[in-house]
Amino acid sequence: MQRKIWVNGDYINWEDAQVHILSHSHQRGSLIFGFIPIFENDGVVSLFRLNDHVDRLFTSCASAGIPLDYSASDIHLAIKDTVKKNPGSKFVKISVYIASIEIDVVPQDSFSTVAIAAYEPMEDIAAKNSQPFHSSRELSVWLEKEKHQRRSDIIPPQIKIAGNYTSSMMAKWQARKNGYDEIILTDESGFITEAPTSNVFLVNQDDVLLTAPEEEVLYGITRKSILDIADNEGIKTKVERIPLSELENAKEVFITSSSHLVCPVIKIDNKPVGRGGIGVLTDKLKQRFLKISKGQDSFFSDWLDSI
Repeated sequence: MQRKIWVNGDYINWEDAQVHILSHSHQRGSLIFGFIPIFENDGVVSLFRLNDHVDRLFTSCASAGIPLDYSASDIHLAIKDTVKKNPGSKFVKISVYIASIEIDVVPQDSFSTVAIAAYEPMEDIAAKNSQPFHSSRELSVWLEKEKHQRRSDIIPPQIKIAGNYTSSMMAKWQARKNGYDEIILTDESGFITEAPTSNVFLVNQDDVLLTAPEEEVLYGITRKSILDIADNEGIKTKVERIPLSELENAKEVFITSSSHLVCPVIKIDNKPVGRGGIGVLTDKLKQRFLKISKGQDSFFSDWLDSI
């Protein structure tokens, strides 16, 4: 079908959504973005935790100093309308960027453009690219110890800005060439942080769920959801800095993101995690999350914003 993309209040065809090669956001990495899952159950289309995703978008823009001349309610309505105009979509990607051609790092014309795209990633993007799409339901992970996690004294990790992903892209690209699916990053002190676009959880030998503190990682909506589910399930959790030894001795490891949802890690540096398959707590949290995404969980029903 012909996908339509919302750009500053107007709809344009997918192939017409273009930005000049010398635009500030292309040249300087100043694009802010959000990525929202769409779930369809019995004909009802819902966005997952829409309020949280929009709040994070506005927080990222404010923290990075990127102007955003729309209200949260404007963005809510635009997202929902874009999804309606693009049936069969699985995700929404919203981008806030400075489209003007600039000379300086600080833009002279600091006016942002907002674009909202709703699409089915495999059909609309992956199937049309020249190389096969890399995908795995159980991950083999490389522990990256040289290129560290995004540092808060440079760019805070909570900001979803394009430039924040460059060093992790380089590390993950190399890991892929070496046969791994994903990487896990450490900070400059060697503590476990996250994957390039995902948060990391592990289960220790005492069946305690561990994840890094929010101030050191991306504010993941799926991460927050897993912590809420764990609390509801009575699973003991600790949100604290994670030393490398905890990861090396973990019974279970998994990552969370809007695209992965809950995905088990079965190998780290070619060594099996636990028994080398999905762990008991990982599976429990994954199945509960899937139940929520299908609209079958009344306790967390407010996470699905139907359109």
